[in-house]
This record gives sequence, structure tokens and C-alpha cells, in this order.
Amino acid sequence: MVSLAILLTLGAALSWAVTAVLMKLGVSSMTRVGFAAVRPWMGLLFVLPYAVLLGTLDFGSPELIAIAVGGSFLNAVLGTALFYYSITHAPLHQASILSNTSPFWGVLSSVLVLSEPASPVAFGAALLIVGGTYFLIERKRSETSAPHLLPLLAALGAGVLWGFASAVPAKHCLDNGMTPMAYHLLFTSGAGVMWGLIILPRLVKRAVRLTKRGMIIATVSAFFGYFVGWVFWLNALDLAPASLVSPIGGTSVLFTVLLSIVFLNERPTRRAAFGGILIFVGVLLISIFG
Repeated sequence: MVSLAILLTLGAALSWAVTAVLMKLGVSSMTRVGFAAVRPWMGLLFVLPYAVLLGTLDFGSPELIAIAVGGSFLNAVLGTALFYYSITHAPLHQASILSNTSPFWGVLSSVLVLSEPASPVAFGAALLIVGGTYFLIERKRSETSAPHLLPLLAALGAGVLWGFASAVPAKHCLDNGMTPMAYHLLFTSGAGVMWGLIILPRLVKRAVRLTKRGMIIATVSAFFGYFVGWVFWLNALDLAPASLVSPIGGTSVLFTVLLSIVFLNERPTRRAAFGGILIFVGVLLISIFG
């Protein structure tokens, strides 16, 4: 069971790495809000038929439904909005490394909120993650301006929200009777409705730019991000504690950086690479010994 959970988590990490690269391309093709609002609806094109065919939609109590929708807001709306802001103002390899501190926050919140067993290794991993973040953000005084720092801080904020929201609400709902597919459907449809409300005033003012290329990228990124990644992730959570599988999700940072080099022609600086290595070692430390 644990081995299968690890493999599923690795599949989710790779899917979300592909999604991050596609997000970078997508927000350059159309407005950020438009791209963000379209993606969950494109995701529903895959999630809804899968849910109907699977036929295991047990939503549980109204309280669990509210928690699932709240998790969708923190992860797919607030966290994603911060990540979009970051990748439009900073290189993808920096934004992805900082946002991929999410495994540590997932472990920490699982211990504090879900009362899963704590590991002393988490403290050592925390120091590595904080140190890696420092090397990514810290610059010469002439370069530490707000326009440079804010996108990286936004990416870090996305990591905190993603780490908490992907672990605590999902695991709580699954442990209390909600099926993975039911959570998946609530997560995706909730994101669609909330992004729809956000984009509605812009649609009235015709301030949203939709392009054919952007719509294609939104559809493909939704397939990997909202559908494949979450199928893998929720089934992994259903098999193992969140504090175990959350750190393994940190391998996404390695996949994202490699993909950004290959497809976006980004070249990380030595300082950024060193920060990324520290963060990745911290995640690996929890994965092996945590």
C-alpha cells in the first residue's frame, strides 16, 4: 500500500510539474484571470465523466462538503492566484522552487491539525527549506526592490497554501467517509464557480482576453493539473498518511526546473540552483527519514 502511494504521489508530482510549465505559457497568451477561470471548467470536462463512470460519489456530511470547498478556495483560487502573479513577474524555476516548499507545510499542518506522528527530521528539513528560500530571495541591496521580492514572496505564499490545502482538508474528508472522487469533483467544480464569480465583472466590462492558443494550453494544463494530478494525489492520500506522501510531492520542483530549462530556455543562476538544492534535500530528508 505504501509503495503504491509513493508511486501515485510521484505521478502527481510529474503531472503538476507539466502543469506549471503550461501555466507559464498560458498566462503569456491571455489574461491571468481569464486563464485561471477557464482551467477548472476545462478540468470538469475530464473529471465529470470520470466521476460518473467510477460511480463512487459519497460526499458525506454537509460539514465535509464545506471543508472540501474551503480546501478548493485555498488551493485552486488563492494559492493559484499567488502563483500566477509570481510566474508573470519572475522566472518559472524560482517561482516553482519556492512554491514547492508546499511539502514541508503539508507535513507541518498534518502534524499540527491532523495529529499525525511528528518527526524530529522535520526540523532539519525546515532549516534546509528556509535556507534555500533565503538564497533564492536574497539579492544585492540594489536588487532587493519590491517588484523583485513580491513575486517570490507570492510564490512562497502559494507553497504554504498548497501544502496546507492539499493535505489537511483532503485527508480529513477522506478519513471521515468522503470518497476520493467526490472530493475531486467538489474541488474542481468549486474552483470553477469561484473563479467564475471573480471573472464575471471583467466579462461584463469585456476586459478579458481569450485566445485560441491560450484555450488549448488551458485545456491541456487542466487535464494534467485538475484531472491526472489530483486522481493520483487523492488515491495516494487514501492509502497513506498525509505526512508521508506530502514530502514526496516535493519531487515536482526537480521536474519543473528541468522542464523550464528544456522548454522555456530558462537558465538558473548558481545561487538559485544552490537554493533549489537545499530545498530539494530538505524534502528528500523528510521523504526518507520522516
